[in-house]
Amino acid sequence: MRTYEGTNSSAKESCSKRKSIVNKRIGQLQLDLVDSKPTEVSFDGDDISGNGGALLIGQAEKLTKLIAGAADRLVDHRTNSLIKHDQFEQVFQRVLQIIAGFSATSDSDRLRNDPILKMAVGRNPISGAPLASQPTQSRLENGRQWKELYRLCEWLVDYYILCHPKRPKSLILDFDGSAIETHGLQLQAFYRGGPYAKFMYFPLFVFDQHGWLLVAALRPGDDGEVALALPVLKRLVARLRRAWPLVEITVRADGAFTDAEFYQWMDEHKVNYALGLKHNNVLLTHSKSARQAATKKFNRRFGPPLFIGKGGKKRKLAAIKDVRSTEDRQDRSEAHKKLVSKRVRSFADFRYAAKSWDRKRRVVCRIDFDDEGLNVRYIVTNIENLTAAQVYEDVYCKRARIELSIKNIKETNYQRLSCSQFKANMFRLLLHAFAYVLMYQVRCRLSGTFTRMTISELRRQFVHIPVEVIEERCRVHVRISSTYSRGHDFRLASKRLGAKSLIAA
Repeated sequence: MRTYEGTNSSAKESCSKRKSIVNKRIGQLQLDLVDSKPTEVSFDGDDISGNGGALLIGQAEKLTKLIAGAADRLVDHRTNSLIKHDQFEQVFQRVLQIIAGFSATSDSDRLRNDPILKMAVGRNPISGAPLASQPTQSRLENGRQWKELYRLCEWLVDYYILCHPKRPKSLILDFDGSAIETHGLQLQAFYRGGPYAKFMYFPLFVFDQHGWLLVAALRPGDDGEVALALPVLKRLVARLRRAWPLVEITVRADGAFTDAEFYQWMDEHKVNYALGLKHNNVLLTHSKSARQAATKKFNRRFGPPLFIGKGGKKRKLAAIKDVRSTEDRQDRSEAHKKLVSKRVRSFADFRYAAKSWDRKRRVVCRIDFDDEGLNVRYIVTNIENLTAAQVYEDVYCKRARIELSIKNIKETNYQRLSCSQFKANMFRLLLHAFAYVLMYQVRCRLSGTFTRMTISELRRQFVHIPVEVIEERCRVHVRISSTYSRGHDFRLASKRLGAKSLIAA
């Protein structure tokens, strides 16, 4: 590594001496790859980092103070005179590593000398001391207490409110869980059957309608979908309404969140909801006339369905095969459109109360009839000012966005919850949550289609950037290749995050 002190000759001499030391420590190589001329390899190159996009993340942190606020909520039990890495540096280092795709604690040993990561946390890139090692980071994880984890969860919501100084007219909260498979003896990692069939944790996530993460709470593997949802909702609604008293809040979730107490609390506290409802015979009775009407309408418009009854699946696969065997592209597209367009949709709307419910509630029934027969979906809601079709299509169906948001947070490799203690794994999940929010902040500053880019694609195009780092006495110069294809977008995002222009680009 090199450090230039302007044009100081002594600095150049020390640099050349260090180069010679490096050459003595790691000898040169000759590879026989090209027949016409030898290939030589030496280990005395310039200071290079492959994570140049961490500068964007550092600029986002400088502007929004997400990690600084999180570090302030942690208690440091270490002796002051022995501290080499404050908690902000440790937490931000881990978050930067997660964003760069190095989520394991052991990666700290390999990246602690990375000049860009050092600069992002506030240290000099070349002359600055190395960042925290793996044992230091492991102690950070294992030293957390429940009060600290609760404060970090609160900070996620407080940060969301701080980033929205103008009160939104309405706010939609999407609840869902996600399975994290475990491969060890982690505390509270239990076996769960059904579609999962593995030892796992089952965290609860809450996003807003735009994909901003508000809650990431780790749950034991055998907890149901609705477990912890009501306590989280109570605290979340109380904090949001304390900041925005008149905001309209709507909760969306799938049928796994069927719970009488969940419904009752939202009814009593004027929280709107549109939640999936599991099938039962009483619901089938209420929707019988609507289902019969949809069947008659389909038969009248398209004739008898083609893919029901014995051999229906084989006939469907044969029809798909015929469509995809069509050579002409336009004919193939038209044949596929004709195959999937044979559908009748209708809605039913009625009042229903299960035995455990305290009152009758509005149930919306969506009925689709196509060549495969009936497909029925039920939703329970307290939204009265919209039609059944509007509740289903304009409110409930848009909850599919949370699946994309969970996919994005999975791309931070949050599945690596390998600590033996539950609290340490909860802290690690929150680190991934902070990484997701910072990436979300950067993505919002990009333009055009980049605002819908996945986290993994964002990492490939805007984080994994090879850069050369030159540290001089009065400045640090970071050089990005002129062939970098996203240079203009990188510059635009940096300016929106507070960077200043030196010369016109």
